[in-house]
Amino acid sequence: MIEFQSVTKTYPGGSVAVSEFSLTVPSHRTVVLVGSSGSGKTTLLRMVNRMVDPTEGRVLIDGDDVLDRDAVRLRRSIGYVLQQGGLLPHRTIADNIATVPVLTGASRREARAASLELMERVGLDRSLARRYPAQLSGGQQQRVGVARALAGDPNILLMDEPFGAVDPIVRRELQDELLRLQSELGKTIVFVTHDVDEAFRLGDEVVVLRERGEIAQHGTPAGILAEPAADVGRG
Repeated sequence: MIEFQSVTKTYPGGSVAVSEFSLTVPSHRTVVLVGSSGSGKTTLLRMVNRMVDPTEGRVLIDGDDVLDRDAVRLRRSIGYVLQQGGLLPHRTIADNIATVPVLTGASRREARAASLELMERVGLDRSLARRYPAQLSGGQQQRVGVARALAGDPNILLMDEPFGAVDPIVRRELQDELLRLQSELGKTIVFVTHDVDEAFRLGDEVVVLRERGEIAQHGTPAGILAEPAADVGRG
C-alpha cells in the first residue's frame, strides 16, 4: 500500500507543483492519476521512488516513510516505466531487461535467461534479445521498458505516460498487454496519463487532478462516469 499524507512540493523560487495532496493506493490495484500539464501527476509519481522528495508531508510504503529508505535501493525495488522507454541505447534488449537483477547481485547468465522469459511475457519474440533499442519499433521499445521494470519482481510499478508516444493502434495493444499482465501478476500500479479514456480503461481507481494536485474526483471508472464532476472531460 502507498499512502500520500498531505504532501506538498515547492521548488526553489516558490513554484508549487503539489499542495496538500492525500491519497491511499491499495495493494495489488491499479490507480491512475489523470490530469493536464501542471496538475502535478508526474511529481506525485516520482515522490514514490524518491526522484522527488516532498517539501512537506509524507509518502509511506506499507507504513514506512520513503525518506527513511536509501534512495538507490528504493528505486531498484520499484519498477519504473517512462514514456520513451528510457532504454540504454548501447546495450542489447536482453541486457537492458537484465539491468536491475545484475545490479542487485544476480549473475549475468541468470539475469539474461530471466530476461528471455520476460520478453515472452510482455509479447516480444526471443529473437529480438540481441538487437539494440534503435532496431525496434516504438511499441516494441515500450514492451522492453515494461519487461525491464518487471525484472526485479517489484511489488510496485510506476508508469509515467508509458504509451503516450505510440500510435493509437499500438497504444491499444499495449493497454491490453498491461491489463493481461496485471491480471496475472497483481502488482500495485500507479499510472500517470493525460488521457481520460486510457485512465478509465486501465484503472481500478481513477484520480482526476486539477492544478497542483487538487483532486477533482476520485473513484472507480464506473462511478466517475455515472456522476462526473463538471470539469472531468473525455479526451
